[in-house]
Amino acid sequence: MFPAAAGTQSGGRNSMTFRMAVPALVTLVALTCGLAAIVAAHSGEWGMALRFIMLAALADLMDGTIARLLHASSNMGKELDSLSDLVAFGAAPAFLLASRYAYAPTEVVFGAMVLFVAAGAYRLARYNGQDARGDTFCGLPIPAAGVLLAAAVAGPIELTHVEAVIVAIALSVLMVSRAPFPMLKFGWGLLLPLAGAAVIPIALVNSVEWLAVAAILVLGAYIVMGVANALSDHFEEAVPEEVREDAPAHT
Repeated sequence: MFPAAAGTQSGGRNSMTFRMAVPALVTLVALTCGLAAIVAAHSGEWGMALRFIMLAALADLMDGTIARLLHASSNMGKELDSLSDLVAFGAAPAFLLASRYAYAPTEVVFGAMVLFVAAGAYRLARYNGQDARGDTFCGLPIPAAGVLLAAAVAGPIELTHVEAVIVAIALSVLMVSRAPFPMLKFGWGLLLPLAGAAVIPIALVNSVEWLAVAAILVLGAYIVMGVANALSDHFEEAVPEEVREDAPAHT
């Protein structure tokens, strides 16, 4: 789509120019990877489903980077990105969970599936409604939650259905929480080639076990950072300000 003529209402922030279409196409790649992950999970290809979800995460990194480099950010792009995230990192990991543990009680697994997707949808809606975002995310971002759930379910660690459901519930709680997770800021010009290069091993490596382990370690450390920040803020609020300021220095 191209912008309407100047002075018309539809030619404002919600129209899409050719330049804005470039990051939007990358966003649609992430959406496509999410759909491919659902198809792979339905066929019992757990590793392939994880691979597609991780590729979606790289595309999700790249679309925002491209939008910044092209100065092509828009409300439409933000909404499209959220819809893509809900499929790729909400529905796809949840369906992978349900497919992987199809033998488990339906109400338990389906309940965890619905909870995870609902928490992700709430997290995205809250994020889009925020004006000033500072340097932290309010709650665990859904891409991190989705990749971590998929890695836990499809990785080398053999979780029981109870353990997998507990992981899904814990990630859901972190998404809807107000724990401050840091925004990892990189040089945008450097992030794009790094994300592009990471596509090669994810797409071509025979085994995804090491990919799952790497995702669990990196995202696990990220979650620890967010929880530690939340606990630190909580303890600071619990101590009266006058006590913090007037406490004698230790000698």
